[in-house]
Amino acid sequence: MSEEKFYTINEIIKDAGIARSTFDKFANSRNLRPVKTEKRGKKFYSLADKELVVKHYKQGEGRKKKEKYTNHKEERQDEIVDLLKEQVQQLKQANEQLVHDNDILTDQLKAKDEQIASAYRLADQAQKLHLGLEQKMQMLPGGSDKDVVDGETTNVTNSSSSEKKDAEEPTGTKKSTSKRWWQFW
Repeated sequence: MSEEKFYTINEIIKDAGIARSTFDKFANSRNLRPVKTEKRGKKFYSLADKELVVKHYKQGEGRKKKEKYTNHKEERQDEIVDLLKEQVQQLKQANEQLVHDNDILTDQLKAKDEQIASAYRLADQAQKLHLGLEQKMQMLPGGSDKDVVDGETTNVTNSSSSEKKDAEEPTGTKKSTSKRWWQFW
């Protein structure tokens, strides 16, 4: 009498192309009981049980369910890929907008720098013109008596006019010395 060959769970799931949990669910639903169990808990199933599982998942209803699940999983992956592609496209557009805005702001900053440089040149020219005007005023006859301040001339009291004022003031009063505001030091 020839001995019947027994199959382990790993051999059955490998031939059927399923996961261990799928086999366990199938075995529970079909009341498949192992023919033999070793001391360590290793289970063996008959050839008929193996063929039932393999046939169910390779050709029958189990295959359809497996394909449905697999196709659904692939569809979800396709949806995720499409969503990620759309997000990448949106990020690229946002990046292009930021680069464009950065270029505009850089151009505006350069224009402001040029305006500031122009304002400094104009202020320097105005200062040089003012200094030149002061020097010319001092070269005029009697120019030492007049100073230019803010584009206007002011009279400086000379010694003869101060003597006249001293004579007019009563004695015992304090003399005030007039100093110009820019000569504090």
